[in-house]
This record gives sequence, C-alpha cells and structure tokens, in this order.
Amino acid sequence: MAFDGGDSGTAAPGASPSPPTDRVVGVLELLAGRPSHAFSLSDIARALGMSKATCHAVTASLASADYLIRNPLDKTFTLGPALVAAGRAAELSYPAVHLAQAEAVALAEELGMEATAAIRSEGHLVIVAHAGGAATGPAAGAARIGRRIPLAPPFGGVFVAWADDEVVAEWAARTEGPAARGPLLDSLAAIRARGYSVERLTPAGVRLRHALAELSDDPLAEGLQPMVMALLAELRQAEYLPGDLDGPGRYPVSALSAPVFDADGGTQMNLSVQPHREMAAKDVERVGRRLLRGCTRITQAVGGKPPVRRG
Repeated sequence: MAFDGGDSGTAAPGASPSPPTDRVVGVLELLAGRPSHAFSLSDIARALGMSKATCHAVTASLASADYLIRNPLDKTFTLGPALVAAGRAAELSYPAVHLAQAEAVALAEELGMEATAAIRSEGHLVIVAHAGGAATGPAAGAARIGRRIPLAPPFGGVFVAWADDEVVAEWAARTEGPAARGPLLDSLAAIRARGYSVERLTPAGVRLRHALAELSDDPLAEGLQPMVMALLAELRQAEYLPGDLDGPGRYPVSALSAPVFDADGGTQMNLSVQPHREMAAKDVERVGRRLLRGCTRITQAVGGKPPVRRG
C-alpha cells in the first residue's frame, strides 16, 4: 500500500487503484499502531505524507462516523467506538485469534519470551496477537498487532511447508534477486520434520527487527519495501536444519514458529515465540514442544486437522 501526499489525481505506474481509500486505511492503521497515543492533525499528515487539507477531510469523515474521536480541547484524534463493533465482528470471523491471544499471554509468562500470532493475507503476514517483550528499547514495536510483514523467505515457512509445489514456488520467488531453491526446500523439510521452525539469530535479522520497530507507518509501503526486501534477502536461508542443533553448545535463536491448521489441513495461523538469544539444543526442543501444544489446542478448538505429511 502506498500513501501519496499529493492531490493531483495522477497515479504513478503500479500505484494503488484507490489512493483515497489508502488514506483512510492509513489513518486507521497509524492510530491502531499506537492506541494509547493521541495524534494531532499535523502528526497524522506528517506520518502519512498527506497535505493538511486532505488529512482534515479524511479525519473529519472518520470522526463523523465514530471511527475516530476528536478531543475538543486539544484537537487530537484517537480511535472511536465504531471500531469496537468492527473488531468484535472480526473476532467472530476469526475465532482462532481470540484463542491465540490467550495462548500468546501464557507462552510469554511461562517462557519469559515475546510471543505473537499471525495470519496470512495476500502476500504478507499480519500480526493479530502479541504478548511479552520489552516495552521500550530499539526493537520495541517491531511485533505490534497489525504489523504487516512480507510473506517471503524466511518468514512464513510454516504457512507453506505443507502446501503444494505451486504455493512453495510462489513463496520462494518472493526474494530480492535469485534464490537457491535447494536450501529453501531443505528449510521446509526441516519444518515438517520438527513440526515447527527454528530461525537463526543473525545480524541481518537484528537490523530488520530494529528497522520494523522504527517504521511509523506501513513497512510494505512503496518507499520502504526495497529496504525491507533487501534485508530479507540476507535472511532467506536462516532455518536450522536437522543436525545443526546436535552439539552441546549454545545456538543463537531468533524465533520459533508453529502452525495452527484449519479444517482442510492448511495453515490458518502461526504461533511464534522470539527468544532473541543463545539457547542450548535441549531448551530449543523444550520451547518447540510447548509451542506445538499451544497450536494443537487452538487447532482442535477451531475444528482444524493436521495435513497429510509430505516427505
């Protein structure tokens, strides 16, 4: 999604088919990303690259429909009550989200790690549950609810590990420059063998996490996507393979993720923990098994079933 600051009506090649709609969505996503913060008109216009006149028109329309509340004293905006009903309706459409939030809280408290859940939407992942993690620091906010992350290697491996070859090929193609197909297939095989993914903690991964935390708007916006995808290119073969964790040492682990399956055996959601530290192999396995138990509970609660295992 690309936000444009002009009002000329001239669309650039590849631009969104509805920039006015993008502006509305942009305002809601900006405020949803920091729900405890009150934004002035200038704050919103500056963050989204809009003119003040355009921003005033958008916020006025949203406020009149109760999607925003305008404080009459300081003229700042916060999210409005109309979104409460919309959120409850969305929760009914995705019952797994409510369960995932409770599971994320339990994981964070039990393991002392940040925990998230994400669903797939088009070519990206959307974080829908979050618990734990530092409230401040250089990476705070990287995994906030509503954050969109490209569904590109190494992200989203549990969404494609059990999928057909066409889905796997599409995922593997979402890389910056040519990607070696063999290592990516090895990564997916490792995920299927364990039942969950174990991603290496690398310097590129740390830089990407800090970059996501610093972005005030959509990391998939047109101007930011090249930087995000360039960092992903360094990460695309980050999965620990069978045998990599056999030694007695400690291993730098960025994240462990496991799938929640739907009634057709497809991955509906992933549940993840982010240790961001070195771990002994036995502790990696312990955390992975705990993650699987949480995913199994959600899968059973929503009537899902494991897929037919691939080799």
